[in-house]
Amino acid sequence: LGRGKIEIKKIENSTNRQVTFSKRRGGLIKKAQELSILCSAEVAVIIFSNTGKLCEFSNSSMSKILGKYQKEKGSQLWDAEHQNLYNEIKRLKEENERFKSNLRHMKGEDVNSLPLEDLCLLEQALEIAIERVRTKKDHCFVEELYNSRKRLSSLEEENNRLREIAGNCRAMTMERENGYGVSNVYGGGEGVTSLHISPTFRVQPSHPNLKDTGY
Repeated sequence: LGRGKIEIKKIENSTNRQVTFSKRRGGLIKKAQELSILCSAEVAVIIFSNTGKLCEFSNSSMSKILGKYQKEKGSQLWDAEHQNLYNEIKRLKEENERFKSNLRHMKGEDVNSLPLEDLCLLEQALEIAIERVRTKKDHCFVEELYNSRKRLSSLEEENNRLREIAGNCRAMTMERENGYGVSNVYGGGEGVTSLHISPTFRVQPSHPNLKDTGY
């Protein structure tokens, strides 16, 4: 079965509209690319989506083709300010691509196409980066070791303090058990204390001769 004829009108469904835009944009750029190859033509395509997103294609320099267009039509597409802005955007795009390429090289990717000189420069840059990472790692290690020792010293001091408190508590407990603890006579009165002494036991004389001696 052949495909039915599609009515050319605005697609109301936003999802379907976006899908159709993506497909037809790709098809249009593909046709423009084929036209430039088959006919050795200079082709430039500029597309703005309904959300304002720019999509462009040119088989050579876009500014060169637009310059030819301006010269041929005798009209100015943009003023010097817009031209400078366009050049700045182009420069930033090229710089961004260069940074991405350098990042891939730093990861060891896409290095097969690099010449010997670039490989040597890349090796030097990686060695410098590794040395910086090692220096920072060693610094962090020393700092962490210092902090660990400091925490250990603090824990030892706290342990000694707790041992001293425990020793004092044991000594006080032993004094109370032996009857030498000091307490308040009147159950909490201020300034009046008494020494608790263990009860004494008096030996009663049981021998007949001791009774007469007055004991």
